[in-house]
Amino acid sequence: MSTDPQRENGPSNVDPRNRTGPFHHLLVHFERTLGAGILVVLPIGVTAVILKFFFDLLDPLLEPVVDLFPGPSPPGLGLVALIVLIYLLGLVTTQVFGVRMINLGHRIMEFIPVVKSIYGTARTAVIMLSTSGERPYSGVVLVKFPHPGMQSIGLVTSRMIDTNGEEMLAVYIPTTPIPSSGFLVIVPSKDVTNTEMSVDEAMKVVISGGILAGQEFQQFGVLDRSKSSSNQ
Repeated sequence: MSTDPQRENGPSNVDPRNRTGPFHHLLVHFERTLGAGILVVLPIGVTAVILKFFFDLLDPLLEPVVDLFPGPSPPGLGLVALIVLIYLLGLVTTQVFGVRMINLGHRIMEFIPVVKSIYGTARTAVIMLSTSGERPYSGVVLVKFPHPGMQSIGLVTSRMIDTNGEEMLAVYIPTTPIPSSGFLVIVPSKDVTNTEMSVDEAMKVVISGGILAGQEFQQFGVLDRSKSSSNQ
């Protein structure tokens, strides 16, 4: 009498996730809902951890000053003091004397051998991520880099005309996850794809490694092509 190997193994060896029944739909629903919840909770949790770190770090530094006043010190006083200090520094930088002092501080930091690399990278990243309207970028484009079959996000830094009268673009291509390091390419304007992305949106995509791309990529047809291919 012959026996069926599949019957001997039994249905318990079948991965329930491969089924198309109610359990499969319930599992998919649970995974998607859990992922959506994580995306909401994670930024809040990271923010809370960072704030608690600054609370624990700065509060003890102000204890000698707080002890001079009667009554218990409110929690978070160190963080409030830090915000006030940063605000005062901002006021100083708007004055002529303050600008000179800040520039002197920049030169001193860039003179120290090891510190200058860290300071220079951090300063460049802050400038690139700044929301100021005085950025040296005139648009966000897609460049065929580093291979003709690939597309990279680039920031147009300048436009020029070559000897043949063709418009050329100087495009800075930031790298992930540190956009302050990247590549500078000179390409014809006809070889780039213009986008409607802002610099802020482009930086979010680059720093997150594409995780925060979202709606920004729909204008390139990437999401539409993936949907159409999955339906085939």
